[in-house]
Amino acid sequence: MKTIVLSATVTVLTFFGVACSKGSSDSDSRASKTPVAATGQSTSKSEIAPKTPEDWIVVQDNDYIPVIDDLSRKLQSARQAFMMKDPATAAAAIRASADLLSKEISGASQGVKENIDVTMKQLSALAADLDGRKVIEVKRFDAVIAAAHRADLERDWVVLDETSWYPYIAEPDRHFQNAHQAFLTKDYEKAAQEIRKGEAYVKLEAGRASGDVNHSLNSSAQELEKLAVDMQRKAANNLSEMDNSFRRADRALAQSHQIKAKESWSKKETVRAGYEMKAGALLLEQSADWAGSEAKSGVSAIVRDTRMLAGKLTEGSAYAVEEVGKGIDDLGKAISNLGGKVLPGR
Repeated sequence: MKTIVLSATVTVLTFFGVACSKGSSDSDSRASKTPVAATGQSTSKSEIAPKTPEDWIVVQDNDYIPVIDDLSRKLQSARQAFMMKDPATAAAAIRASADLLSKEISGASQGVKENIDVTMKQLSALAADLDGRKVIEVKRFDAVIAAAHRADLERDWVVLDETSWYPYIAEPDRHFQNAHQAFLTKDYEKAAQEIRKGEAYVKLEAGRASGDVNHSLNSSAQELEKLAVDMQRKAANNLSEMDNSFRRADRALAQSHQIKAKESWSKKETVRAGYEMKAGALLLEQSADWAGSEAKSGVSAIVRDTRMLAGKLTEGSAYAVEEVGKGIDDLGKAISNLGGKVLPGR
């Protein structure tokens, strides 16, 4: 049986030893290994507590949107008012959503700006029709809300700091765990819902990612969507195949955070790099857990070491500069090596 991972962080703080040597010939070596305080973004932060969404918006019957920020709250208010046949309140919330999106245009790429502009026009037209008491189908209303959420992912989720995304890093796997248990009890509808909630977080992370890892996350989201559809049709009957989908999703998430850690470290964003490392270590452990006890045992050392080093970065303790780059690379190698693992029959 899988062990459910609840904690995203380990607060063990240690100091790297400094080799003592004599003579000026090895002074450079001593300097490179001396524990130093973080440079650049070096201010430590208190530990960021895990969170769950305030609620979920379900649009078009199968698109789950977690309510975790201002835009999703406005979209939720709009949909609730619309379903309660309160068009005036729905229109006001829709316009507030458009206003929030308009603030995301600054600094966005041309393509993202165009998408936001199109979405804002859709929101404006929807609000005008609500004020005019026109008949609006739920399908159209949901399509506009889904478009606003996608536009938000393309821009706002990319620039958010760790206090916005880090609290939710354990959420995807929690929903995968719930889906696994629901499948065992033959509650296929609940399993499908939990899969889609996990998928929603994969999409959120894809909004922060680019390149190959963005492709991996989007592919994983598509795989989870198909799994959810099959689950509702009761066509999903292989537990190992389902759990392997969860393994691949957690691995793609881990890879994304590892890459972000590397990027943040190169920009001297020390605290952020630490949280990205913590996230990558947790998700690596969760992915290995789906692959079985042997795989989990195989990554235990790198997970432990990554958490210890990441704790130093986030808490502002002393660390050796050369160890950080190596630690991030070692985490990446462990994630890559896990890619070939397959789940044993259960």
